[in-house]
Amino acid sequence: MNLSFFRKHPLLFFIIIFFGIFFSTTVVAAKLKLYFVAQNSKPVKLVNIQAIRVAEQQLPVDKLLKLIQQRLLIAHDVARWKWNQKRPIEDLKREQELLLKVRQQAKNHSLDPDTVTAFFQAQIKAGKLIQTTDFQNWQKQGIKSFPNVPDLNQTLRPSLDKLNIELLFALTELNSVLGCPQIRELIQSRSQVIIQGDGIDRQVQNLAISPLLQFKSTSCKVVSFPKF
Repeated sequence: MNLSFFRKHPLLFFIIIFFGIFFSTTVVAAKLKLYFVAQNSKPVKLVNIQAIRVAEQQLPVDKLLKLIQQRLLIAHDVARWKWNQKRPIEDLKREQELLLKVRQQAKNHSLDPDTVTAFFQAQIKAGKLIQTTDFQNWQKQGIKSFPNVPDLNQTLRPSLDKLNIELLFALTELNSVLGCPQIRELIQSRSQVIIQGDGIDRQVQNLAISPLLQFKSTSCKVVSFPKF
């Protein structure tokens, strides 16, 4: 078709032009829509990755906190045995032996010995707080002795030693992420739910987890939330 044809059929000329513009605009709009959808999907993907990875860490965090709780609750039986035997709560020799042992074991687990030592010192102090409260209560109540108390050397200390090993493995599992802000927040929130029980007040709870909030990680593997 030449120009003379369109002069004879002006309406057809305008229809062709209209559809040409409409088609071009539609193609451009579709491409722009795909571009913006792709751009907007990136933050959503990051949020999903973040949620999944933090959620994945909750199980090992809960495991560690449950072990801390179990160790603290054993302190009651330790206190009963000491009460029956008229022994003092503090046993510096035993404490130093334990700290030296876990310090050596920390190296085998590729953990920082100073950090692990601080963690177990906190567990010892938290346990002694529970025992001190027990002694004060029993003195007020005039309790002379307790029946059927597990033996400290034959039963309680082996149980504590087993828990100490499990705690080291739990720390190893979380070692690469303990320094991450999101994990510290998770530890703080979950500890209020998990570290509960007789004699475990807020002071004991905070003391037991305090070293976990001071861990330093060289590589934080948790993806950060995007800022909008």
